[in-house]
Amino acid sequence: MNPRVSSALIIIPFVLLIIVLGRIYLAVMIFILGMMCINEFYKLAELSGYSPLDKVGIIGVAAFTVIGYLGLQQAVDIVVAVVFIASMVWQVLTFEDRNPIADSAITLFGSIYVGLPLATGLLLRCSGDNKTGLGYFLTAILTIWATDIGAYYGGRTFGKHKLSPKISPNKTYEGAISGLVCGIIVGVAARSFGAVYMWWPNLNPVHSIMLALIASVFGQIGDLSESAFKRNARVKDSGVFMPGHGGVLDRLDSLLLAIPMVYYYVRLFLS
Repeated sequence: MNPRVSSALIIIPFVLLIIVLGRIYLAVMIFILGMMCINEFYKLAELSGYSPLDKVGIIGVAAFTVIGYLGLQQAVDIVVAVVFIASMVWQVLTFEDRNPIADSAITLFGSIYVGLPLATGLLLRCSGDNKTGLGYFLTAILTIWATDIGAYYGGRTFGKHKLSPKISPNKTYEGAISGLVCGIIVGVAARSFGAVYMWWPNLNPVHSIMLALIASVFGQIGDLSESAFKRNARVKDSGVFMPGHGGVLDRLDSLLLAIPMVYYYVRLFLS
């Protein structure tokens, strides 16, 4: 069996179990993955010639996780401000022959890029009652997974026109469309299936489609964005996590953009 498939079959049931259990179990898993992600991101930045203040960024990611666990959605702005100020102060105290503007910007961006999805993911899981939060979170996750699978196999089967050859030569428009179709079908089906069996409340069909559409589209953009980071760093993978899957950042890149977008849609239109 393909190492990519076999390792996925091992990890996916474990991840789903943690998502269902929620609360402290999910927070611990997200914290560990977040620490691995931010380290991989800053390594990509270093390979690209920058010197991010990794300690500041790591503290920021940890803070994002804590406020997500505690449900303090108002504190997101505070964490961004603290990381910004800390990066400025740290640059002054440790100034050397480097680029303080770029390094401070990358420090802040990395902390938000990894930390904000962690916070919003935990906030999404806790939206409404336990079943409602589980429904939103699982719908987003299953949609993104279906999009990735659909894009991969759709691209291999039908792919002819390159989507972004300078960033990811193997991605095609046909693959992206296949991923979008698969993501919407699975996202809407998951939400409907959950409602029928009363795992979580029913949802207006328009909102079901919009949630799936948002998760699928922004999941693919997140994937391409991380590919651009790797292209600039001249590496194939962000790290080593599972056989055939590259680093943690490679596995979570779609979620890092899609989860915040899903959360803010839920907060604006479904709360």
